[in-house]
Amino acid sequence: MILPVYNGQAYVRDAIESVLDQDYRHFEFIIVDNASTDNTPAIIGEYSVDRRIKVFRNNRTLPRLENFVSAFNLASGKSRWLKFIGDDDRFLPNCLTEMARAGEGAENVGLVSSHYYDGEHLVKGILPPGQESVDGPEFLRRLLLEPAARSTVYSPASLMVSHRAYREMGGFRTDLLHADSELFYRILNRFDLAYVHKPLTITGFHSGSGQAGSTRSGHTFAEAYLIRYYNLKYYDRVRLGALGKERIKFNLITDSAGFMLTRLAGGDFKTAFSHLKKIPAGALYHLPLSLCYFLGLGIKKAIRGEPIRFFKRGTL
Repeated sequence: MILPVYNGQAYVRDAIESVLDQDYRHFEFIIVDNASTDNTPAIIGEYSVDRRIKVFRNNRTLPRLENFVSAFNLASGKSRWLKFIGDDDRFLPNCLTEMARAGEGAENVGLVSSHYYDGEHLVKGILPPGQESVDGPEFLRRLLLEPAARSTVYSPASLMVSHRAYREMGGFRTDLLHADSELFYRILNRFDLAYVHKPLTITGFHSGSGQAGSTRSGHTFAEAYLIRYYNLKYYDRVRLGALGKERIKFNLITDSAGFMLTRLAGGDFKTAFSHLKKIPAGALYHLPLSLCYFLGLGIKKAIRGEPIRFFKRGTL
């Protein structure tokens, strides 16, 4: 268990309690306080008597991803699995038991996922009931081509990662806000996915969360080009073909168009035009068709009297 935290006094106690309430008892729980300035250190200190908990405090506040990586690097080399939790995430009591069972139930598993609650909304992913594992490159292909598939491999809190896969893939990059998604895609190019058809985690999403800020600023959509377009050269076990690559570009452009239209509708012209510059020149020719798609969608919603939203809060 790994919990990197900075100024998390509003949520961190519930996150820690959700780990300690697990029916699976044999785990190491690493908490790294990134030099918090609020009451986070005192809250963490209340739990230091538990032998499973190892608390570390940075002398200075590191950039978020550097702290993220340093926390993962503190995990015991003997550990089979790595399980992340953010200070605003929660685990249901059977989370570790169910994920460990699924991960050990098939060979070459790199990621274990499950149903999860995104706030109060239950997300079930796209795997049919009864399918408890899937070939990694096969599912990576679906992630690249089908936007709906992204709900199956979501935030690090909703996944368990093989320590072996983490090491072999080189861990998280520190130059991306969505380094977790970038790593998960690379893992699936070499390792398989196991899945539990039960909700096991509650992912935090609120106005102050990292994902919310990334979506508002456009980083979610800009970094998607790296993960699902520029990184295609690394996914050597995935067969796409020319039509598949065009579909990927169209999906990416459609996400960008929805984001830019939302920013323009809110009067944020600077962010919208700044994002336009981040779209690869080799994909821009899909933009007119994507705008036509949203125009048609907006007309239909206006006729029905429905609110017009160009994109959901979205993930990579």
